[in-house]
Formats: sequence, structure tokens, C-alpha cells
Amino acid sequence: MHRQTAQVEARWTCSRARQSKAKAREERRGEERRGARARRTRRTARNHSFSPPPFLTPPLTFIHFSLLPRPRSPRRLVLFRSGEPNGGGLTGSFTEFQLATVVTFLLHETVFFLSGLPSLLFERFGLFAKYKIQKKSNTPSYQNRCVLRLILYHVCVNLPVMVLSYPAFKFMGLRSSLPLPHWTVIVSQVLFYFVLEDFIFYWGHRALHTKWLYKHVHSVHHEYATPFGLTSEYAHPAEILFLGFATIVGPALTGPHLFTLWLWMVLRVLETVEAHSGYHFPWSPSNFLPLYGGSDFHDYHHRVLYTKSGNYASTFVYMDWLFGTDKDYRNAKAIEEKDGKHFMLAADDDDFARAGG
Repeated sequence: MHRQTAQVEARWTCSRARQSKAKAREERRGEERRGARARRTRRTARNHSFSPPPFLTPPLTFIHFSLLPRPRSPRRLVLFRSGEPNGGGLTGSFTEFQLATVVTFLLHETVFFLSGLPSLLFERFGLFAKYKIQKKSNTPSYQNRCVLRLILYHVCVNLPVMVLSYPAFKFMGLRSSLPLPHWTVIVSQVLFYFVLEDFIFYWGHRALHTKWLYKHVHSVHHEYATPFGLTSEYAHPAEILFLGFATIVGPALTGPHLFTLWLWMVLRVLETVEAHSGYHFPWSPSNFLPLYGGSDFHDYHHRVLYTKSGNYASTFVYMDWLFGTDKDYRNAKAIEEKDGKHFMLAADDDDFARAGG
């Protein structure tokens, strides 16, 4: 009897030992699975982090790292990554609000001034003179005046507008999370923005050339009868708000991804800077893109009196063609081609700033 009891106890002990080993083995496997899951999560977050273009890094260094949120959320885009173990330097992630306002503003300023400064320097130092549309040039002091006022307008008007319009964009579906939209969605939205902006800009710009609005608002933009790239955004604050609506209404209606909004903003800035550059090069976009206006088309608008200017559209030429507001421009081009010389329908140079007064 005692022997049988001992055998039962031995079998029971062996069974408990096997169960303990199986449980420990299962726990180790669970830990390994959790570790593998954590490594995959970290690897995915690292691969999906969003780095800014190189030209955007210098201006962003002016933002002190203490102003950036330290915790990293999976839905935030990591804009900076440090190779240091402690993550030193300018690190952290931006909230969607910061991306849509401060980073968008810095991106705009960087693209605008980098693309607009070349034509200013060409004019100041007499470079590429044979491609300059008008022979008259602005003085350095007149150019500096434009730059200083632009900085004031951008900080005091553009930045607050970006901040105040964020809730509307968010309500309409603006997002910054990954993955990015399909390229067909991005391209179709940007094309829609160009067409809609050109339509609204045409009628708004044409209204600004009525006598009262030109005298009190739009004449500020026409102070520079010989435009250069940076004059594209030199305007009365009321005009910035009035015509700026044409730029933001498309994105506000569609609620795009932030990347699409940035792409649209960059292309729109490059387009308007080129149109105001004052230079028509063999490689200018208007030589290759059908229906695109470009610098020669818009320069005519600046160099003639406001009642005869026409060419009101921002990007394309078909709106002016449909409504007959490009007839004088086309007549001037025909005479220019016939006589082989540049043709201008301008009054005395000093009259441009006073036109409509």
C-alpha cells in the first residue's frame, strides 16, 4: 500500500514538473512574440517618419526645440531625427496644427524668396539683359523697399490668415497622417485648384481694375510697373485677403492631404513668381505649356495703363480670350512681330503709380 502511494505521488510530481516547464516555455514564447511585435512597431514608425526637404531645414532651426512637443504620437509626422543616443539637437514632432500653420508658412517663405531673388539680382546687376522684357529697371532702394514691406505683410497678414483658416480646413477634411494619397488623386486635385483659382482670380482681378478699387487698393501692386519676381505678392493687405481667397478655396472644398496642400502652394508660388519675373527665357514655361500665360503675358498687364491692361487671369490665357480682355495684348504682339521690335502702350513712367488717381 505504501509503495503504491509513493508511485502515485511520483507520477503526480512529474506531471506538475512537466506542466511548470510547459508554462515557462509558453511564457518565454509570449515574451518573444511581444518583443517581435514591439520591434516591428518601432521599425514601421521609423520607415514612415516624414523628413522635410533639405531646403526647409535651415529656417526651421530658428524654432527652439523647447517649443516642440516632446511625446511622439503615432499620428504625428516626425520631421526631425537625430542620430545621437539621447536625441539631442532640434528633435521632436509637430502637431498637425503646427504643420498646417507654422511649417506651411516657413515653406512658403522659403520657396517664395528663393525663387523670387534671382530676378531681383538679374535686374540689379544687369544679367541676362537680352531676355528682359522691359528695358527699364528698378533702383536698388526701390527693390529693398519691396522686400521689407513683403516681410511685414507676410508676418502680419499671411501668417494670421493661415492660423485662423486652420479650423475650416480641418472641418473640411485636411489630414496629415500616412499613407499619402495615390498620385492620381494628388494630380487631379492640384489641376482642379489651378483651374478654379484662375477662374476666381480673373473676376476678382478684373473687379480690382475698376476705378475706385484700383485707386484705393490695387494701385499698390501696380507701383512696380517693371515687375520682378518678389513683386508678385506685393499688394495692399485687403487685396491679399481678397485674391488670396482664390488660392485657398479649392483646398478648403476638397479637404486634401497636407502634402497635396504643400505641393499646390509651392507650384502656385513658383507660377506667380515666374509671371512677375520680368524675364522671358527660351526655357520659360509659356514656350512649352499650351494655354499658360507666363511672364510675357502678365508683364504687359503691368506696363500699360490700368484701363487698357487686360490679361487679368493668373495662370492661363483662355479666360481673357473668352471675354476679350486680351485684344490689346494680341494686337501689340502682332505689331511687335511685324516690326521686329518691342511694342509698349505705356504712358510716362511716373504715371504708373498714379494711374486711376
